[in-house]
Amino acid sequence: MTEQTPGVFLLGVGAQKAGTSWLHQQLQRRSDADFGFLKEYHIHDALTIPKLERFRHLNLQLTQPRSWLQPRSWRRQRFFSDPRRYYNYFSWLLRRPRRPGRTVCLTGDITPSYAVLSAATFQAIHQQFQQRGIPVRPVFLLRDPIERIISSQRMKLRKQGQRDATTEVAALRKRVDNGPGLRSNYNQTLEALDQAFGLEDCFIGLFETLFQQESYAALCKYLAIAYQEPDWQEKVNASATANPIPDDLLAALGRQQAADFRQVCRALPQLDFETLWPTTSRWCS
Repeated sequence: MTEQTPGVFLLGVGAQKAGTSWLHQQLQRRSDADFGFLKEYHIHDALTIPKLERFRHLNLQLTQPRSWLQPRSWRRQRFFSDPRRYYNYFSWLLRRPRRPGRTVCLTGDITPSYAVLSAATFQAIHQQFQQRGIPVRPVFLLRDPIERIISSQRMKLRKQGQRDATTEVAALRKRVDNGPGLRSNYNQTLEALDQAFGLEDCFIGLFETLFQQESYAALCKYLAIAYQEPDWQEKVNASATANPIPDDLLAALGRQQAADFRQVCRALPQLDFETLWPTTSRWCS
């Protein structure tokens, strides 16, 4: 870290249900990191992806005080009205005066739906931070695609108080019928990152190995921060159940994910997906 380069900006681009919340928890509690007032800022997706414009909308109901505009919502709206404030905010987090003995060299925005951003948007983010003397470190965590979809669906049902197997299977069948989700195309994200940054300059990690010392230490090195032992036992947004998934449904999910899975295997040939992603390897073959 120098006066010209006060620290780095972690651009977390997903994937959903791939360990991003756990990662944010571990990094945010460090004395040399400051991610500001949110984990997921939802700025770039809301500004550039029509299907995600909802993140710009405020649901205010005057009869319900809890829905009134909160300070962090007001701050996000200022980012939308002038996106330069977004970049200036993170620059300020790295440069603002601290108490003696504390220096911050890491900040960032970990928003899983940034996985759908275009190469042009990634390049624009990169350029804005470059103008402020701040390197961007893209981090993309992937998870076995079929397991990720199942986990995501379970999280939604858990929030609704529904955990029974019948409801889960029915919801998954409906999800298959609706087609691949907006955030399910790993290869699209890899291609956009490659065009904007070069994959060799991105951290491409796996949920299946994230909770191992070697992998986490490699991430710390990439972010230019000292290794600190994380809380390996901490669970964030865990949604595991013992509900069995019928083979025909797993096969349908496999057919839906097969093309993307093959492209990811070609993009990351150094990874043993047959071992790391056994569910998808079996049902996408």
